[in-house]
Amino acid sequence: MVEKFTIELPGKNGKNKKITSHQSLVLVGANGTGKTRLGAWIEFKSPQKNKVHRLSAQKSLAMPDRTTPVAIDIAEKDLLYGYTDTRDDQLLLHKEHRRWSANDEKSPAVCSLNDFEKLMTYLFSEQTEKNSEYIKASKETDKRVEPPVTKLDLVKKLWEKILPHRELMIGGLKIQTCVKGQKENPYNSSEMSDGERVIFYLIGQCLAAPENGIIIVDEPEIHLHKSIQAPLWREIENLRKDCLFIYTTHDVNFAVSFHESTKIWLKSYDGNTWDWERVPDIDGLPEPLLIHILGSRKPVVFVEGEDGSYDSSLYKSVLTEYLVIPVGSCTQVIQVVKALKIAKNFHHLEVYGVIDRDMRNDEEIKSLSKHDIFTLDVAEVENLFCVPEIITLVSQQLCRKPKQDVESIKEFVIKQLQSEIDRQVSLRFVHEVKFQLNCFNDKAKEKYALNKAVKEFVSKIDTDSLYKKNQTIFHQAIEQKNYLLILKLYNRKSLSSQMSKHFGLSNGELAGLVIRMAASDSGQSVKDALKPYFGSFAEKIT
Repeated sequence: MVEKFTIELPGKNGKNKKITSHQSLVLVGANGTGKTRLGAWIEFKSPQKNKVHRLSAQKSLAMPDRTTPVAIDIAEKDLLYGYTDTRDDQLLLHKEHRRWSANDEKSPAVCSLNDFEKLMTYLFSEQTEKNSEYIKASKETDKRVEPPVTKLDLVKKLWEKILPHRELMIGGLKIQTCVKGQKENPYNSSEMSDGERVIFYLIGQCLAAPENGIIIVDEPEIHLHKSIQAPLWREIENLRKDCLFIYTTHDVNFAVSFHESTKIWLKSYDGNTWDWERVPDIDGLPEPLLIHILGSRKPVVFVEGEDGSYDSSLYKSVLTEYLVIPVGSCTQVIQVVKALKIAKNFHHLEVYGVIDRDMRNDEEIKSLSKHDIFTLDVAEVENLFCVPEIITLVSQQLCRKPKQDVESIKEFVIKQLQSEIDRQVSLRFVHEVKFQLNCFNDKAKEKYALNKAVKEFVSKIDTDSLYKKNQTIFHQAIEQKNYLLILKLYNRKSLSSQMSKHFGLSNGELAGLVIRMAASDSGQSVKDALKPYFGSFAEKIT
């Protein structure tokens, strides 16, 4: 049976609220939302303050080459409370003013820790104590006494599991390191990398925490490669199943990697109180995406595509005042935006969606805009690379003749559409039929009524006139050489890629050039050129 832990956090109304979790709790929030100060509150003011061991994000990684063991109770008090000669009723007082403020007068929430030497002393003292007990027990019997497993043994085992290419050499009162299998070339602990030292430090500190305690880790991802962050902390949690781990982080990737943990979203901190919510389950919205947007101080725009693609990069260069999140298809954009609109009572964010026009008619576009889902004035986002204003900017950038390039590309696009006009008409016709079918009223319940309703509904769809209407739209656009209308109608993602050769560029280089321009000093020109093509959403772009 998995153990559950209960902890109290300060509520906005001045009353504490209980949170029940399994072994870990992740407090995630943007910079300035009081994550570290909440950790300090749990350590010094919460009902569970007497069993908290907190690890600071700001800490010295100066690892000593050697140490001298002392009595284990002295080593433990020095590490946990910063003072060796204290009564039990003064532990918190010494922790606040000696462990945290021994080197400066800063608040425990913001001062750094410099206790690596104390940790080493504690670990070697514990090893010395257990080895002494083992020797004594062995002398008192003829039977074999099982050797003790010390905390240094556990540190070594886990450290080498996380870093399988390295080996810890613990001997006497010092620690050395070597490449696995090369003990003849050791190096001292002080020469370890930051990652090697911080892994040792974190494992050791968590093993030193009081039994059945609460371990608070501020920014647990610092100095750790992403590939080992979650595995390391899961292994440490496994070593301390008696403890509740509380991680405070602004790293969304770290937060979502602990999918089994309870997540707390810190909205804000005014210097006295925290505004927080437990991250809920929202239908249609994956937890990783929800956590990602909750940390944003900007309004959010969901777009089609994948992160790192040219189209998402273009969106980010134009919508600079928004957090732009690509989520795949237009269906996913619509689903995510609607889900967040329904859950508006949970979050403070302005949420929008921007999707391709595709084959949508004006009625469909108007319907989507009611949900703050806006449609581009071009069929595909890739067509934004083909608008006259961008062609002109690219031509100027390449010291060419802009007017000639615009006319040449217009002729090229018109010929391309002519070559596949039947396919484009059919695609638009099919989309409109699907849209009309989606408008079917399903209030009829029994078989006869449903059959009748379907037949009457389908009979009203005049496929001949619908096909002819779409055919006329395309032919008129070509005959009138209406280039902007053609970009609205023409669904061909490779269009901008094919245009690269008109500028003397390799296939597909046009999009990359526009993105680079958007990130350069001419970025505002690119933004101004594209803004009019964002349909009704253009008025929300500054």
